[in-house]
Amino acid sequence: MSSPKFAPITASLLARKGEARPWAPQDSVAAQLPVSPLAWRNESPRAAAAPPPPPLVKEHACSVRMSAHDFERLGILAVKANVTRQQLLKDALEQFLTAKAGDYACTCLGACERGCSSTQ
Repeated sequence: MSSPKFAPITASLLARKGEARPWAPQDSVAAQLPVSPLAWRNESPRAAAAPPPPPLVKEHACSVRMSAHDFERLGILAVKANVTRQQLLKDALEQFLTAKAGDYACTCLGACERGCSSTQ
């Protein structure tokens, strides 16, 4: 009898990611080639690189609304300074908070347990 037009739907059609290959009729040369396991499957779990440790201080997110013109200017400046927009905004905020800390008795601007927010 001739070979079927389609492959039979069996568990043999399932393949792990990266191990799939085209289906070929049983009498073809490609069907007779052995499938070698991928190198990464033979590695021990310890050989994999450990994930980076979590950051010591959790950063909080905050959004900033700006005009398209300012967004473009910030992007151009980021490219010229070889940093990200995010880093430019962080630096600008740090400079602003440092300048404002001089107006108050404590550099925390009232965010500490000493109760310095009541000054001024």
